[in-house]
Amino acid sequence: MRTRSLVSAAVSAALGAALLAAPALAYGADGGTSGQDPAATATTNPTADPTSTDTPTSASSGTPSDTPSPSSPPIGEPSDTPTPADPTPSDPPSGGPTPAPSSSAPADGTGAPVFGNVGSDPSDAGFLTVAVSSDSAVTEVSADLTELRGANPATVAVTGFTLVSGTPQDGVWRSPRMSQLPSYGSYDVTVSAQDSDGDSTSSAHATTVDVEPKPVFADRSISPAVLDVEHTHVTLSGRISLFDPITGDTSPLAGKQLSVVAGNGFSAVTAADGSYAIDVAPKLNGLNATSVPVFLSFWIANPDGTSTYVLVDSKTLPVVVSPSRIRLDHSSVRIKFGAKASSSGVVEYLYDGTWRPAKGVALDMAYYAKATSGADGRFTLTDPYIPYDDSTFTVETSLDSYLADPYLTASHAQFKVDVINRTNICFCSSWIDEYSDLHIQGSMSASNGKVPPNRKLYVQQSADGKTGWKSLGWFTTKSDGTFNLDGYVSVPKGYWRLYSAGSSDYQPGYSNSVHFNRTATRITGFNAGPEPVRKGHTVTTTGTLQRLSGTKWVAFGKQRVYIVFQAKGKKSWTQLGSVKADSHGHFTARFTAKQDGTWVGVYLASGSYVDAESYHDYVDVR
Repeated sequence: MRTRSLVSAAVSAALGAALLAAPALAYGADGGTSGQDPAATATTNPTADPTSTDTPTSASSGTPSDTPSPSSPPIGEPSDTPTPADPTPSDPPSGGPTPAPSSSAPADGTGAPVFGNVGSDPSDAGFLTVAVSSDSAVTEVSADLTELRGANPATVAVTGFTLVSGTPQDGVWRSPRMSQLPSYGSYDVTVSAQDSDGDSTSSAHATTVDVEPKPVFADRSISPAVLDVEHTHVTLSGRISLFDPITGDTSPLAGKQLSVVAGNGFSAVTAADGSYAIDVAPKLNGLNATSVPVFLSFWIANPDGTSTYVLVDSKTLPVVVSPSRIRLDHSSVRIKFGAKASSSGVVEYLYDGTWRPAKGVALDMAYYAKATSGADGRFTLTDPYIPYDDSTFTVETSLDSYLADPYLTASHAQFKVDVINRTNICFCSSWIDEYSDLHIQGSMSASNGKVPPNRKLYVQQSADGKTGWKSLGWFTTKSDGTFNLDGYVSVPKGYWRLYSAGSSDYQPGYSNSVHFNRTATRITGFNAGPEPVRKGHTVTTTGTLQRLSGTKWVAFGKQRVYIVFQAKGKKSWTQLGSVKADSHGHFTARFTAKQDGTWVGVYLASGSYVDAESYHDYVDVR
């Protein structure tokens, strides 16, 4: 027996790749067996070269987590092969290419049969093939298949092998479909053979075969051929069936969850007829991606609790990036300080030599303004913050990797904003004194932090602070915008404010208003006489003291009026005396004439009144 085992090994080596020793458990969409009905292939080519692309190339895994992920699927481009309506042959195939039979049997008529390759039919795991040679015609081939898993593994006898290639003395034998197998799984195979002169032999553990359902694909498609700005979605379609090697039946793989990897992960479920139609938007790997690999796969559960990764279809799609541009509705804009800067326009892309509106493009302006273009490519961006001075704004397609359109080049456009600055005037400190002088103190600036070049300010007055504002005069601030001055007002009662007329770059400005309630007074009809008068004689001074009530002057009685005198050629004034006006405001005071000079009546205000000074009357003393 030891010698015969060595001979068997030599025969196996001589057959080489003629038959598969054992099928693989992972199914790749590699353009071979996984894309066609295994039984049908077995009928037309039952002894195909096991190393061809019609044989699955991936091995089974332990669990889904231990198997290659969809990001690194089996290598090979999928292709579809039509599946016959009835993939199970009713008779053993004949006439097709077969492996070369063994020629190692003894020629002296004393040798027992010698086995070559033993394994599953390379095109259909439901059949077992055995290469055997002997010194006389082989008359019978059989096998025992024992389950490799389970508490009580069953052994099934397989008989009825028929010669499918070669000669009875040196040929390849195939079993009928092993429909008597109790379940899917792995089986240990022992083969036996007998020749015509009565010699027989058997080979225990000749091989191990896996009998598992096998996916069959049809009508597979991944489109479009190229991804670009007008083709950003990928459609995967096809139909998946499951071939049962025990029964030879093919049935739709319905309700099976499929996984799509195209930059991101997606999933879908097959329909009742095993078909699928999946639409996904691939996630490009960065803004400079040149291609996107697309994989469609699923997992098959094995009887031993493991799972096998099945690649249904795969394709690498080139990525074409189109030029883009932004056309703004304006290149510059003038706004008043306090308004927000806005820009509108259209974003477009170049496709087949034509600029077209770009829909759904994310745009930024000044970091904080964001918008998305509409179906017509139009957009409007408004900066949420108020610009404080003239500036240039940039509108650009978003650089955010999550928002940017990977099928368009980045683009930008600029526009200028001319801010008409606000003029700020502070009427910080003010009052009206008893002489009816308005004291004005404060500063002038602009919203851009500068002093407006036109520093002229007008003093305005209104009776009610709402209407009837009239300009009383103007002054110019210092170079730093500050001011501190006094000015006489004829009516010391009412409201005052300051006003700047503005310029092309500065808005007109108004200060806060202030209110004062002093009452104007006056001395009318003042006279000193007679004139001329003799020295030592009496000079009589008369007049009437009045106050302003509304718009009318009325008597201001019971108030003291002072008579002052300035001698001719002198600069100083001398108070000569005082007199109290009667209830009608009239007053009379007499003094001795001593020298030429000027006589004046003066009221010194108290409370909310202002001083009054009469007409200056010169008297010649002789």
